[in-house]
Amino acid sequence: MPGPGMAGPQQGPGGRIQGSVVDAASGRPLQAASIAVWSRADSTLVTGAVARPDGSFRIEGLRPGRYYLRVSSLGYTSARSEDVTISPAAPQVDVPPIRLAASAVQIEGLQVTAERNTAALAPDRNTYQARELPTAGGNATDVLRNVPAVDVDGDGKVSLRGNSNVAIQINGRAAPLTGDQLTRFLQSLPANTVDRVEVIPNPSAKYDPDGMAGIINIVLKQNTDLGTSGGILLGVGTGNRYNASGNLGWQKGRLTLFGNYAFNNEERDVTGFNWRENRFTTPLTFQQQDSDGHFDAQTHTFNGTADLRLNRQNVLSTALLFSHRGLDAGQTDFFQVLDAGRTVTRRYDNLNGTDDSGNTVDYSLSYRRTLQPQRNELSSEVRFIRSSGQTGNTFDLDLLNLDGTPSGIFVAPTRNDIESTTNNLNAQLDYTRAFGDAKLETGYKGTARRLDNSVDYTPQTATLVSNALRYSEYVNAAYGVLTYNAGRASVQGGLRLEQANNTFHLNNNGSDYDNNYFSFFPSGLVAYNLSETRQVKASYSKRIQRPDSRLLNPFPYYEDPENVIIGNPSLRPEYTHAFELGFQQSSPRGSIQVTPYYRHTTDAVRRTRDVQTIGRDSVITVATFQNLATSNSWGTDVNGSLRMGKLTAFGGFNVFRIETDGSNVDTNLHTEAVSWMTRGNLSWKASAKTDFQGMFMYRAPQNVEQGRIESMSMINLAMRQKLNDKATLSLRLQDPFNSMRFKFVTSDERYLQQTERRFGNRALFLNFSYNFGRPPRIRQPKPDESQAEDPRTTPY
Repeated sequence: MPGPGMAGPQQGPGGRIQGSVVDAASGRPLQAASIAVWSRADSTLVTGAVARPDGSFRIEGLRPGRYYLRVSSLGYTSARSEDVTISPAAPQVDVPPIRLAASAVQIEGLQVTAERNTAALAPDRNTYQARELPTAGGNATDVLRNVPAVDVDGDGKVSLRGNSNVAIQINGRAAPLTGDQLTRFLQSLPANTVDRVEVIPNPSAKYDPDGMAGIINIVLKQNTDLGTSGGILLGVGTGNRYNASGNLGWQKGRLTLFGNYAFNNEERDVTGFNWRENRFTTPLTFQQQDSDGHFDAQTHTFNGTADLRLNRQNVLSTALLFSHRGLDAGQTDFFQVLDAGRTVTRRYDNLNGTDDSGNTVDYSLSYRRTLQPQRNELSSEVRFIRSSGQTGNTFDLDLLNLDGTPSGIFVAPTRNDIESTTNNLNAQLDYTRAFGDAKLETGYKGTARRLDNSVDYTPQTATLVSNALRYSEYVNAAYGVLTYNAGRASVQGGLRLEQANNTFHLNNNGSDYDNNYFSFFPSGLVAYNLSETRQVKASYSKRIQRPDSRLLNPFPYYEDPENVIIGNPSLRPEYTHAFELGFQQSSPRGSIQVTPYYRHTTDAVRRTRDVQTIGRDSVITVATFQNLATSNSWGTDVNGSLRMGKLTAFGGFNVFRIETDGSNVDTNLHTEAVSWMTRGNLSWKASAKTDFQGMFMYRAPQNVEQGRIESMSMINLAMRQKLNDKATLSLRLQDPFNSMRFKFVTSDERYLQQTERRFGNRALFLNFSYNFGRPPRIRQPKPDESQAEDPRTTPY
């Protein structure tokens, strides 16, 4: 019977190849190295295996013929064996130890291979495997909630180390949407389609500079490497939640195909309250608002890829992602106006309804030429993204008598109707060339984006007010990154030059707002290996956060009759200088990573609120966006992992201080705050077929401009049971104590307001998954992806 790490698809009678994989310098075994068996006759992938903890491997069930092995491991240069012949007379072949050399042109991280199934901590990024997180039946947002240093609030807004200005990528490329549409898109991606999450807090100049806090890259499962494989997943949850998905992968010869379809339906009940003390009146008056609502969201998502290996050096790839979303939501707000003695003086209800639908298409065509993996590569890509959507909001005001009965007075409803279409075209060219111990990466990226948006607002006067806008953005960028390794030290320096030309056009009055600017984005990293298991580093990068059309549009958008958002077309982009230090220690039982950091931001974009009086005791809250002078934050991020037999754990702790100076807008607009957050994941493998998982998250209170965000916490628990080699049953309990909430307090000389919302997160999910065919083998993450595409590597 095969042992751990052997290929399963063709085991049984037949030929066998066995050997071991070791580090070329130290001779130590390389656990979890990937061994692929290729047919010499037609260069097709036959089967494969993963090295055992002692570096050994054995591959059985091979038919007579000539083969060669391709062996790779993260952080090492791949190796290709000489030809191996299996014959009836000699069915067993023992290959000599395969020695892999550490990549001389890649800044090396310290990784404990025993923990790769859970978390990998490297100098430039931390990687977390989605399958080890308690997210059965959830979506990509639920996956992010389980990742250390990442925070997701009740509205689905993502932040990293307390900063919401983070760039979200899908498969190493910018996500196709922004704002609320991005939130809904992430909620449409089932958790079982996510392979891993990469957290890159201080990216080099090679990456797009957007995202003040760094990059969160969500890598989807794709690109199977063996024969035909597939799977289905069916899930159901309390509160009328259900999901289904299926995937199919096929690889033969030069062609690899993969497709995934997923459907998700989610219904939630949403509750909350607002309490406002009106200080602009004498004597004081109060307003109490209790909210009760629900939403029902459906999503359909398809993700497909195709790779054609033209020859051993050239690969042509194409990818298509299609997503359709639909939302039906409603909420009733019960209002009471009270006098100074807390006696009710007025009652009324607001009934809010929302309907939303939209489509996103993301298509790309790419080409890669690999003369030598990681040392001599050329790649290019053309990508087109189109997103369209329609959103309608209806507000009905129901006036009541003081006893709560209908007053009989009719008030005409108000309504917002929004239609938007975004077209985005990207062209990118990247080239990598190594010279001895140095590597040069350079490239160009051009982006052309156009947004057409129209808003129709029908107030209670029934007089239609329309607004239409067009936002055009053109960005041309070129970068160069040079990496040099000298013994234990690695040095990297980079520079990205960028010209941006933006035009914001209001159709109703013909106004144009142009914002053209040139930017340069340097980056640097120095890493030094104190030993094989200990490393220190220092890094720097410059980042940018560009205001989008939602922040720029000066046309009022009513969230409800008492809350309106007005954009600021004069907003400037904000720039951040990010500095980090780092220490990392690895051992066979786990790793710890300590990262102090400092960020200095100029022209920080912040949302500000103002209260305007309507009548004697009615007010409307007006929100807009301003550039504040500076924002400084510094703190320390600690991440660690631990493996003790059947118990595996990883987690993170982040403490930070933020100081914001908005005196250029208002002398009272500033904040000084210290906050912290922690997150932990624990997995226990009770038996070969049963394991348990748990996650805990806590975010401490934090002062912000014009207010304070209260604490937030949540727990997830899960159990996974393998029914057999192909079927698995999972049970997940989300937020069992219903502790996930958002609470905000804001105050000035005119009013005090307390807001709390709960999002109906508590739920129980049951999922069944079934896999068939040969198990898919996912390619290694970039920049090693080229190794998986090109079987012709350096002979050992």
